[in-house]
This record gives sequence, structure tokens and C-alpha cells, in this order.
Amino acid sequence: MLWSSPAALAQTVIPAGTPAAHGYDFLTVTTSEGAKAYSFILFSPAFQGKTEVQLASGNVLSAEKYKERIQQNTLLINEQLSALTVAGWELVQIYTPINSPNARCYLFRKAKS
Repeated sequence: MLWSSPAALAQTVIPAGTPAAHGYDFLTVTTSEGAKAYSFILFSPAFQGKTEVQLASGNVLSAEKYKERIQQNTLLINEQLSALTVAGWELVQIYTPINSPNARCYLFRKAKS
């Protein structure tokens, strides 16, 4: 059953006694790691005035350098995701886009006030 999937949970009824929200705003964060032109974080719509943050390219010859780059990028992605939750955004779903297997999309929502 799909009732427990993140997408289904995002559409569940709010418990009684909770103030009625007037819908949600949604924000998608897309991360991609690869060659320099394909290593980035995209925000749609913009978050804190940013639509893009550059990540370090994973194209290096040394295994140690490659691990360092992955760790640097992971820390930067985690910082951005943490900033979103501090700003009141709730993670709803993570998925891999069909046309870009090296990317991840993080769907967030925030109740409209």
C-alpha cells in the first residue's frame, strides 16, 4: 500500500485542534555531483536569495581527494538542508529524477500563514 509513502503522508488530514492551514508552499532542492558544470545545489524557488550553490567537482585522480570532495559536498548539502528545516520547511520526499540519475531532489513544504 502507498498509504505510508512520503507523498501520501504529505496529503494526510491534519489532526483535530490544529489551526487550519491555508495550504502549503513547496520548495524543491536538487543536488547533482559530477563534472564541474554538473556539481551544484539548485533551489526552486529561491531560498534566502539563492537559486544555486556550487559543489566541488568529483573528477579527481586520487581516491583520497575523491573521498574528500564527497565529504565536502555532503557537509554543504547537509548545511543547506538543515537551514531549510530551521526556516520552518518540512521534508516531504526524496527522489531521483528520471532524466538525471546522478541527481537527488528533496521536496519540502511549509504551511502558508
